[in-house]
This record gives sequence, C-alpha cells and structure tokens, in this order.
Amino acid sequence: MIDSQISHYLDVLKNRNFAKLWVSQITSQLTNYILSFAILIKVFELTNSTISVSLIIMAFGVATLFFGSLAGVYADRFDRRWLLTIINFGQALSIALYFLVGDDFWGLVLITFLYSSLNQFYIPAEAPSIPRLVKENQILIANSFFAFTNSAALIIGFAAAGPMSSAFGHAAPYTVGVGLLVVAGLATMSLPSLKPPVVHENPYSFSKIWHEFKEGIAHFWENSRLHYPLVSLIAIQIINGMMITIAPAFMKEAIGINLDTGSIFIVAPLGIGILIGAALLGFEERFLSKRQLVRMGFLGMGTMLVGLSLIGLVDFKYVYYSFFGLLIGYFNAHIFAPSHSMLQTHAHEHLRGRIYGALYVMLQVAATLPTIIIGVLADVLPIASMAAILGGLLLLYGLLDPVYQRR
Repeated sequence: MIDSQISHYLDVLKNRNFAKLWVSQITSQLTNYILSFAILIKVFELTNSTISVSLIIMAFGVATLFFGSLAGVYADRFDRRWLLTIINFGQALSIALYFLVGDDFWGLVLITFLYSSLNQFYIPAEAPSIPRLVKENQILIANSFFAFTNSAALIIGFAAAGPMSSAFGHAAPYTVGVGLLVVAGLATMSLPSLKPPVVHENPYSFSKIWHEFKEGIAHFWENSRLHYPLVSLIAIQIINGMMITIAPAFMKEAIGINLDTGSIFIVAPLGIGILIGAALLGFEERFLSKRQLVRMGFLGMGTMLVGLSLIGLVDFKYVYYSFFGLLIGYFNAHIFAPSHSMLQTHAHEHLRGRIYGALYVMLQVAATLPTIIIGVLADVLPIASMAAILGGLLLLYGLLDPVYQRR
C-alpha cells in the first residue's frame, strides 16, 4: 500500500511540465518569505510597533483591492505561461528598487505594494494551471506538493532572512530575491502554452473585464460546491495574516527570542508540521473526504492555538512552543491543499482564473478590518492572549461546518 502511494507521488514528479511550474512556485515562494520576514522585522525594529507591521500587511491588501478583480479575468484571457513569466521578471525588478530606497519605511511600503500588485496576477495564473498539467486524479497530490514546498520555503525563507541580513547586510535578502525570481521566470518560460479554452475579443475593454469578473462571482454564487473551499481559504488566510502580524511581538515577548538570529527556531516547528501534514494527505484521503480533512484542520489548529496561549504558565517556553507549533503546522496543511483541490476540480476551466481573482479580492475585503484590529489589540493586550482569540475563531468555524452542511 505504501509503495503504491509513493508511486502516485513519483508519477506527478515525472511530469516535466508540472516540475517546471513547481520550480517557479518554489523559487517565487522562497523569495516571498525571505522578503516578507526581512521587511516585517525591519519595520518592527524601526518603529517597535505592531500597528506599523499591520500597515505593511495592508500594503499587500491595497494591491489586492486595486488589481484583484482585473487579475483573475486576465488569467482567463491570456496565455498563462507568458503571464507567469512576465510577472516573475517584473517582481524581480520591483525588488531591485530596494537599492534606491534603502531602509526607509515608506520605501519599504512602496516595494511591498508593487511586489504584491504583480503577485495579484501571478496567483490566479499559477494555481488554475495545475489541472492543465496533471491528470484529474493527481490534482490533490499536485496541490500537496505545492503545500509541501510552500512549507519548505517558509522554513528556509524565514529562517534565512534574519541571519542573512546580520551576516551580509540588509541588502542581501533583496539580492537573493532578484536571483530566485529570475530562475522562476526562466522555468515558466519553458512551459507549454497555457492558453485559455475560450478566446476573447477586445481583451483590453474595461467593460468586458468587469463583466467577466462579475461572471466569476456569479459562478461562485451559483455553484454550491465552490462555497466551502472558497470560504475556508478566506478564513484560514485571514487567520494566517493575523498570526503574521503578531509574530514579531510574539517572538520577542512571549518566547524571548532574538528577532534577527532566532527566526529559524520559530519557523522550523511550524514548517516541519506543515511538511508532515502535506506528505500524509495523499494517504489520509483514502479514509477521509476532502471536506473532512479541512474540518479536521480547523478544529485541530484552533485547539493547538488555544493551548499555545498558555505559554506564559510554563518555564520551558521554547519546548512548549515547539510542540504546539509542530501541531499547528500539521493541521494547517489539512486546510490548504484539500480546499484548493476542491476548488480546482469543481470550477469550470475557463473560469478558474476569475474564481481565484475573486477569492483574493474577497479575502482582502474580509481581512482588512481584522488585521488592523489585531495590530491594535497586540499593542495593548498580552501577546499570548492573541493566540487564544485566533484559536477560538478557528474552533468556531470548524464547529459550525456541520450546521452549514445540513442546510
């Protein structure tokens, strides 16, 4: 049984075109995490305020609101191979702006906004390309690979950002990021054509773009099988965004770890947990439905966050954090890959880009106020109590799922 399951994973990896997309995902995500952590830590050091960290995260959000509705439509209009390639090289140029603005706070906000603006076009072009490159029965495994390497990039990126800056200067993460994105661009450039199945006339007409964006929203609204994965992805992204907002303060105040050199000790348990969870998904799918896997993720992650909030009661804080962090990561993996797999399976092929574009617009609309609130609360309340609040929200979502399912 185990040998058979391993062969299924290897079959996906033998697909050279999927491997190229995977290389782009690895390098672009590694860049994302290296830069995100470097910028967040630098902003926290400059201002010593979680609210300022919230502003950086909001810069990502503003880009989503400006371009999210357009991005999904364009992902369904143009060859996704060239969209991914142009975006990878464009993001490399946006990161290179650091060498002009330096460590200026508003300069970092500008880089974040430009990088995120381009990322809005990358996301709805990348994820919907997976079903074009693998067989339908391989979609969950393919998404598991993406979740797996996303976690590896999380570990390496967050762990390397602080020491890299300390050893080679604050410009080092940006130099590495430019190089990685060039590799990503070269990988996607060699993909086969990923043209949409429906050819559109006058692709630059704003009225047509807006009409097609609304068409994607209507498809989501009318297709009940898309509701649960979309809402689940929005919910977990909001919680993850709030966790990132409080992460620097939690490291410093709750665990007592140096922000520059200790990042690996924070990220490693979370990332290893996600790696384990993603690796086991293909096996667990034999016994549980995708929806059950997602619900298991919400309930398990919520319980672990509530447990983590009690860290102030123990002396061996890092050991305590490592245990709960590992399980938080494990359950987190059970939300993303199954939700994306359901979304890609049930959405119409010619609407997938719009569905993903709409997903991230709805995500940002929903996440804006909570991100601000958590930043304000983290500056006035004990930081560990924030984990209890986030855990309670996840538990509530998981417990309400059976009620919604019976409707």
